[in-house]
Amino acid sequence: MTYPTLGAGGVRPIVVGLGRIGVSVTALAHRVPEAGSGDAGELAAVSLSPGAGVAVAIRAAQALGCRGRIGGWVGSDGMGAFARAALTRAGLDVELVRTTPGGTSCEIVTVDITGRRLLQRGGGEEVDEDAMPVDLDALLAGAQALLLDDSCPRAQARAAARARERGILVVVDVTSPAEGAAELIAFADVLISSERMVSELAPRRDLMTALGDLISLGPRAVVVTLGAAGAVGRHGGEVIEVPGYPVETVDACGAGSVFHGAFVAGLLGELPFARCVELASAAAAMSCQTLGPWDGIPERDETVTFITDRR
Repeated sequence: MTYPTLGAGGVRPIVVGLGRIGVSVTALAHRVPEAGSGDAGELAAVSLSPGAGVAVAIRAAQALGCRGRIGGWVGSDGMGAFARAALTRAGLDVELVRTTPGGTSCEIVTVDITGRRLLQRGGGEEVDEDAMPVDLDALLAGAQALLLDDSCPRAQARAAARARERGILVVVDVTSPAEGAAELIAFADVLISSERMVSELAPRRDLMTALGDLISLGPRAVVVTLGAAGAVGRHGGEVIEVPGYPVETVDACGAGSVFHGAFVAGLLGELPFARCVELASAAAAMSCQTLGPWDGIPERDETVTFITDRR
């Protein structure tokens, strides 16, 4: 079995994404201090990278055999310049990333060896999508799949509608009940979400029943990630459960975005639905072994080996 196969004629499929691009600062501490304690703590390592979301998802799809193109918005400050440069160094097409006035959204995460985590978010301003639009025709040209987070739902819903008109696969990762998320979900071919978020979208005690509720919102398939426990999914009448991959976790930040990109790579590699979830679960678990959401994204061959070794 191959993970994933290439497109027709040996050409790698094009996966595109649209969203707001931020930066993640992740620190490993011997002990995470209590918020507001005034104790700075002692850091063992620090990682600076593009933040979790569509950028990490596209990079993961690229690492697993696709070509990546990103459209969206990044701040005009030094953090924004860093994010753009990191995407470019990774070989991603960033011609459609627009620089907006103001700062770049930033997530600061401190983790320690006990698993304690301190998360702080800040920076960045609301994106004026109308004043600085992304050319959707250019973004979608030649694409086989469109990946969306929920960082700017109005613009993303327009992109999803255009992609659906063209027969382009739309995969949406919803992380918060933001305004416009329902419309975005309705345009999705595949909805990916966390167990926590499912309790917001489909408040039922029975997770399997909730899968049906999510399907009724519009997607053809739904996958719910369960952290270290793995993932469950539904496609038509098929319901699958994939157990998690045990790893020594350093930092789980960005694992959901890695799952998103790896799942799409599997779909475009024409893997069965269950194998796509398996591939994505493995890639997400592997990414947790490294500090930050970016440096731990696994390549295709090492992900295949990781899966094979468990069997």
